[in-house]
Amino acid sequence: MSGLTALSGARVLFRRRQGVRVRSTIVGTCLIAIALVIGATAMLFMLYRADNRSMYESTSYRAYEIASMIRDGGVESIPPEELMVGTGVDIIQVIDGDGRIVASSPGAPGVPVTGERPATWTSASIEGPMVPGTDDDYCGTIAGTKFGDARFTVVAAISAGPYRQSLFNTALLLAIELPILVILSGFAIYYFVGRALRPVGKITEQVNMITSSDLSLRVPVPSTDDEVTRLASTMNAMLTRLEQGHEAQLRFVGDASHEMRSPLTTVVGILDLADDTDSAIDLPTVRTILLPEARRMQNMVDDLLLLARADERGVPLRVEDVDLDDIVAAEAHRLRSLGLARVESTITPIRIAGDRDKLARAVRNLAENAVRYAQSTIRLDMRLDTEGMATILVTDDGPGIPEDQRALVFRRFTRLDVDRRNREGSGLGLSIVAEIVRAHGGSVATADPPAGFAHGITFVISLPTTVTTPGAPADGARSIPVAVPPAP
Repeated sequence: MSGLTALSGARVLFRRRQGVRVRSTIVGTCLIAIALVIGATAMLFMLYRADNRSMYESTSYRAYEIASMIRDGGVESIPPEELMVGTGVDIIQVIDGDGRIVASSPGAPGVPVTGERPATWTSASIEGPMVPGTDDDYCGTIAGTKFGDARFTVVAAISAGPYRQSLFNTALLLAIELPILVILSGFAIYYFVGRALRPVGKITEQVNMITSSDLSLRVPVPSTDDEVTRLASTMNAMLTRLEQGHEAQLRFVGDASHEMRSPLTTVVGILDLADDTDSAIDLPTVRTILLPEARRMQNMVDDLLLLARADERGVPLRVEDVDLDDIVAAEAHRLRSLGLARVESTITPIRIAGDRDKLARAVRNLAENAVRYAQSTIRLDMRLDTEGMATILVTDDGPGIPEDQRALVFRRFTRLDVDRRNREGSGLGLSIVAEIVRAHGGSVATADPPAGFAHGITFVISLPTTVTTPGAPADGARSIPVAVPPAP
C-alpha cells in the first residue's frame, strides 16, 4: 500500500509541475513509440514467416520433382541437371532404405543430413544444423518415394543464413530508425501543441490584465474554428456578463444611496433642528414628515431584501389555490375608496395555483403605479385565453411611456423623465412585479392602452392557470419546478 501511495503521489506531483504541453508531448511520444514497436515487431514476424514459406516452397518443389522421377524410372532416371544446386536449393540427397546416399548434389555432405524417413508418398519439413562441422541452420523438405520394392527418401534443403541475415539487417535498421522517429515525433508534438496553445497563453495574459475596476478588456479570439476559439468566445461572453453585472451593481448601490439620502436628509434635518433649539418635535411634524419618511425607508429596505432574496434563490412562494378575480376585485374596490381617479374594471372568475399574498402585492404595485400617473381614469381588466393563460391588464390615462423606454421600466431604480416630478415611489415596485410574476412562471410587459384612452400605458400580466413555481418555497409550502421565462 505504501508503494502505491508513493506512486500516486509522484503522479500528482508530476501533473502539477508539468504543463499541458509537456504532458501532451510525453503521452503522445510514448503512444507513437509503442505503436512503432508493435508495428516493427509485426513486420519482422511477417518477414520471418515469408522467408520460411519461400524456403519451404522452393525445396518442396525440387523434392517432389525428384521423387516423381524415381517413382517412374528409378534413381538412374534422374538427369544430372536435376541434382545441380541453384536458386532455392543448396543440398540434394537421395537416400535408400538402408540409409545410404545413392545420389546427391555436388558438394553435399557424404552422410545423410537427417535421419527422418517419411512414409511413401508423404513429405515433411526439416529445420536446423545439417552439415557436419558447422552450426549453420538449414530449412528443407523430405519426401518418401518408391520404385519397385525399393524405398527412397529425397532430401532438398537450403541454407537459412542469408534469409536470417537479411532479417537481422532489417531489425538493426529499425532499431536505428525507430528512436530517431520517436525523437522527431516528440519534437513535432511539442512544437505543434505549443503552437495550438499559443492563443491560450495570449488569453491568459489578457485575463491577468483585467481587474475589477476595468472589465472592458476582452481576450483575443483566434481565427481558427476550434476549441480554443470557442473558449475565447465563451470567455468574452462571460466577461461581458460580468461587466454588465458590475455596472448594474454600481448603479444599484448608487441608486439605492440616492433614494435613501432624501428621506434620511429630511429626518436628520428635523432632528438637528430640534437638537439645536432644544425643543421637542411636535406631533404634526412626526405624523406628516418623520413617520412617512421613516416608512418610506422601511418599505425601500423591505423591497431591497425581497429583490436580494430573489436574486439569490428566487422569490419564496406558498402555493395554494387562488381566486385571481377576488384579488383584482379587492384592489379595484380599494382604488375606488381612495377617490383619486375613476376606476373601471372587468372581472372574470379565474382560479390559479400560486401565492395569494405575492400576487396581491404584484397587482397592488401596478395599481399604485397607475394611481401615481393617471389623470382621471384607471382600468383593471381580466381575461382567460384558450391556452389556459390568465391575463390581468392595468391601464391608466397618464402621460404614457415612450416606445424606446418601455423595456427599462422593470429595471431597479429606473426613473423615466416623467418620474422626476413624482418622488413617491422607490423605483422598485415594477421590478418586484416582474420577479413575482416570473416566479409564478408568467410574464409581464407593457402595451398601448385600449380604445377609449387617448394616451396612457397598459401593463399586462400573463399567468398560467396551473402554476409550478421555481422560487424557493416558504416553510410548509408546496413547490414544483418549472422553467423560468427570461427577465424582460
